[in-house]
Amino acid sequence: MIDQELRRNLCRVGLIVVAFFGAVFVSVYLDSYVLSSLFSLIAVAGGFLLLKLQKAYSVIMIAVGVLALAFTVLGYLNLGLVNMPVLYALLAVVGIVRGSQAYRATE
Repeated sequence: MIDQELRRNLCRVGLIVVAFFGAVFVSVYLDSYVLSSLFSLIAVAGGFLLLKLQKAYSVIMIAVGVLALAFTVLGYLNLGLVNMPVLYALLAVVGIVRGSQAYRATE
């Protein structure tokens, strides 16, 4: 029987692993180093979540969301609505929503 704390820790480690492999995949196959660095920041945020530093996790996720939103606008103005601005937009939504939920939980 897996208790609740072990389940949470497994989810946090899963976040770190998925973000790290996402960063490697984006860097190798899509040649987008900015998006890769945003995924790396999500992996760092997952590390802070694993260390139970909710405030640092929430601030990093909000920063990732805001940066991704800025790159969404820049990518749309530069290339139009193609795959990279859509990926930035999805990452912006996840970062801002998840970061604000975690920040609200700390207060």
